[in-house]
Amino acid sequence: MRLFPLLFPFGFLATLNIVNGVHLELCGKTGISRSKFQRRTSISGLQSTLKDDQNINYITNITLNGQLFGVLVDTGSSDLFVTSQVSGAVDQHYRTEIGYASGDAAGEVFSATMEFAGYRINAQYFIFANSTDGFTQSINGLIGLGPYTSSVIRFIAGTAAADPPLDRIFRSNHTIPNFVAILLDRSHDPDEPYPGDLAIGEVLTKYEDIQTQPRHPVTSVMVPGNQHWMSLLDENGIIGPDGNPITIKTQVTNTSYPNNATVVFDTGFTFPQVPSYVAEALYGNVPGAALTSIAGIGEIWALPCDQELNATFLFAGIEFPIHPLDLNFDRGNNQCVGAFQPFSYDDTEDGKVMYDMVLGMAFLRNAYLLIDFGSFVDGAHSGTNAPYIQLLPITNASDASVDFIRVRLNNDTNVDELTSVDSHSSTTTTATTTTTSNSKLPLWAIGVIFGVVISVCLLGICVYYCCRRSRSQRVSPTQAAWVPYAPQSYRPLYDPTPQGAYDMHLAPNANPAHAPEYRSAWDAHY
Repeated sequence: MRLFPLLFPFGFLATLNIVNGVHLELCGKTGISRSKFQRRTSISGLQSTLKDDQNINYITNITLNGQLFGVLVDTGSSDLFVTSQVSGAVDQHYRTEIGYASGDAAGEVFSATMEFAGYRINAQYFIFANSTDGFTQSINGLIGLGPYTSSVIRFIAGTAAADPPLDRIFRSNHTIPNFVAILLDRSHDPDEPYPGDLAIGEVLTKYEDIQTQPRHPVTSVMVPGNQHWMSLLDENGIIGPDGNPITIKTQVTNTSYPNNATVVFDTGFTFPQVPSYVAEALYGNVPGAALTSIAGIGEIWALPCDQELNATFLFAGIEFPIHPLDLNFDRGNNQCVGAFQPFSYDDTEDGKVMYDMVLGMAFLRNAYLLIDFGSFVDGAHSGTNAPYIQLLPITNASDASVDFIRVRLNNDTNVDELTSVDSHSSTTTTATTTTTSNSKLPLWAIGVIFGVVISVCLLGICVYYCCRRSRSQRVSPTQAAWVPYAPQSYRPLYDPTPQGAYDMHLAPNANPAHAPEYRSAWDAHY
């Protein structure tokens, strides 16, 4: 996330060639950061693949003049920078610096041909940041997906030729819907534990219902240059671990909605930022929890790693359950923290508070996010719709609880909480804690076996009745029925034995496997 003063729109149509719009797959990885748990995240790409660095940064691939860069994807800022020189790039003869929540990037502004998400953009402006602070060494740069009015490069250049990449794409082809859809996901695949997806103008088929969800208007800020993708939470729109709503009052200056918190959706934050009283309501009653300060993170709640917590956010009456592994974040070495981090807005812009919360990765892994730029595109025609945000819940609360038990109580310390079984759909199969075998028969083989068993049973029944009918036809119709103890020497073989009932005793059920106990903040500890 970044804060910056006013930008002035200019009408300049960028030159852009559409190769083919594709989804960028977002794939996560673990890296080494200068500050192990910074607050920023990222994105990665070709469907643009989002990858996740140590502090859960999602990364995507872009090219500049054919050179490949893995850059963070950040909806909280609006500029592009890379950390290596680009061969053949054109110097724009000005230098700038961008400040982020946990770092900065500074350098000369250049332009080059950019390829991103299947689009080719001629003369895209970017910063060659030969000076950066607060970013992991494995990151090659950052692409901001925020409104153009927050772009430092655009502000200094004073021309739409310096617009951010998304604005240039939308302006150059009006058939492209003006939205971007982002999925930050989790996976059970140890080779790709942090998958994700970024698409321009289209959505994932699996989550296409997002386009039928309520449209949350993007709220505007009073301080020029500080516009973000933000909207309103429902009144008292967080249900805490005790099942009760948390009372929330906005701090936003001169808001028309004093009972609704204004929240920013920012992929650039690992830990969502919430008022201190909200963090206390989430974590303060947990046995063993303590508010502490950690280098590189700041003030945060330390938690027992086996403490399962539940919370739900509400937008337009729709519930967004938060995965327990996103509420109780594993730092490694059996050290866990509350991912919803307390902070205050004492540091305001021109004395004005513009938002109450920043919902970063730990929230966004529970919601598919669609941002429609609408009239926020530079040079948008009059009559263009206002910008809006749509959200689709993707976490199944019951499956998420099973994930937490499996990961935290089975000591999966080598595969952190993000590698839990995908629980992002109400149709997801419930995860199992059985660990006796890692191999499973494919569904088609199970179907074949089941079909063979049924066929054999049906064939046996048919043979039995055919034989019985054949034998019954050979018995004399005048023969008297056999009566027990009557004076006769033999009985037909197919008649029942005298007193031929046998006691049948079912073996008692084996004792069910003992499920491991785990602590909940609201169990019998009180």
